[in-house]
Amino acid sequence: MPRPRADDVVGHGYTAFQVVRLAVWAARECRWVNGMDMVHRAETAWEAITEHLQLVALRPEETELIAIGWKAMKAQRYQDLKAHGLGGKDKALVSRAFLRYWTSASAPAHSHEDLLVDRIALAQIWTALAPTYRQVLTALAEHEDRRRAERAVNMDAVTFTRTLGRARRAFFALWHEGETPSKMWGYDRSGARHQNVMYLVRLRKQRALKRKAAGTASRQGHRPPKELGVPNSELLARFERGETYASLARELSVNADLIRARVNKARAEKELSSGGRAVSALF
Repeated sequence: MPRPRADDVVGHGYTAFQVVRLAVWAARECRWVNGMDMVHRAETAWEAITEHLQLVALRPEETELIAIGWKAMKAQRYQDLKAHGLGGKDKALVSRAFLRYWTSASAPAHSHEDLLVDRIALAQIWTALAPTYRQVLTALAEHEDRRRAERAVNMDAVTFTRTLGRARRAFFALWHEGETPSKMWGYDRSGARHQNVMYLVRLRKQRALKRKAAGTASRQGHRPPKELGVPNSELLARFERGETYASLARELSVNADLIRARVNKARAEKELSSGGRAVSALF
């Protein structure tokens, strides 16, 4: 890096010579950006350290400034790779999005081939799907809500989820034509609440950290009971009046097995309480 013309104070007692020295040291000792030019490293670290000294309220240690330079170099290296299409998981392969963009941008004339191929493929795959698969996919697209879609096709939650998963796997298998089908990311949500994949990943990490900090980290197999909005005693009374598990399940948009378990639980609690009253009456 060029030598500063004057040893002026940059911030918190650090002079221009000291900032350059720290930036050069950080560039030399950084081992995880080997493809980055040394001058580019030092300039990136110098800019980050200078900016940090202007913004921070308390005087930072030299180790903190060096770490700031390392972090800036790592971020800059990622941006450089991304600009060249190599910012994916495998840094040796050009990303598909990069190729797709520049293939279209560098073409002599714009082509509608990709859009036409996608639309034709969608029409062909749609006719190849089973009628039940088309029914659940159409219901979910129209209602944008699982519960309303289940009621529209007259399915319980378990059957609808199982059929929807099979429909998606069948669609992906036909779309990729023998290749490994892509995996599903995220969950069903309306268009107004749609977010990209990385937003969902960050959101999950944030929620996990909050649960860990609160000491309520969830454990697999220990989920809280599902809230139906109707007490178990009322479910038992309605069942004894002649309503079936299936009718109650359709009304509450849940599985019939869940209704059966709640009714059995209410019956056991009722028998236990009546037995206790009988024992107390003997004494």
